[in-house]
Amino acid sequence: MSENPYYAGRDGGGFMQGGSPYGGSQQSPGGEGRKRNNQSLRPVTVQQILNADQPVPESDFQIDGTDVGPIQFVGTVHNMSSTATNFSYEIGDGYGYIDVRQWLDSSDDESGKTEGIEQDKYVSVIGTIKVFGGKRHVSAQTVRPIEDHNEVYHHFLKALQVSLSIRNPNAAKGGAAPAGNNANTDSYAAPAAGGGDVYGHLAPMQKKIMEVVSADTSGEGMHVRHVARLCGATSIEDVMVGIEQLMGQGLLYSTIDDLHVAAAT
Repeated sequence: MSENPYYAGRDGGGFMQGGSPYGGSQQSPGGEGRKRNNQSLRPVTVQQILNADQPVPESDFQIDGTDVGPIQFVGTVHNMSSTATNFSYEIGDGYGYIDVRQWLDSSDDESGKTEGIEQDKYVSVIGTIKVFGGKRHVSAQTVRPIEDHNEVYHHFLKALQVSLSIRNPNAAKGGAAPAGNNANTDSYAAPAAGGGDVYGHLAPMQKKIMEVVSADTSGEGMHVRHVARLCGATSIEDVMVGIEQLMGQGLLYSTIDDLHVAAAT
């Protein structure tokens, strides 16, 4: 295998850092870079991936002058193929197309990874920007089908909100949540940066899970059984259901294995 699979976002990030909900290394007005945690999951468009800067080879990619680690984008599958070592997709979102590779740990690792993924259907991808043979692609941790099309609209709103908050941090302080949020589609109901109950829009169990997981500083995510204990849940099944729902909303993602999760916001 020419490239090892990675686990996006081993070091989980906080919701707000220096006026931006997504960390990284951002240039100060004086031109000197200020290093920040660049392991927060950032929502982007394909065009932002294609236009991302890489100041020097092997350095972090930058979007809006800010280092990015793991990214998330949505799009439709235009081509898909597989080899003994990876699944490959060409995915477009109306702003451009990007190749996506999902690497396999072993010959039996492919079980379930392509379930529900079909030509011309929307998927959500979490991964990192890579370059191989002079061509840019995304090395994916997860590629999952999107069942609710509202998630597509909300993703673009979320990507726009993040870019605007990075370009103008002062405008983000105390600002309102992006347009389009409603009680029926709260998967991207981002709270205002100025304070308040960050997870107040979630169901009670989901809120407990997010409060517990977002406090984790291990860098490898939190085991679901530990999450259940800290949530005081009487049934781990209830916690698993809540975690699955939060992953579907893009608020949690798996890290070192399917039983460890970290907060994406």
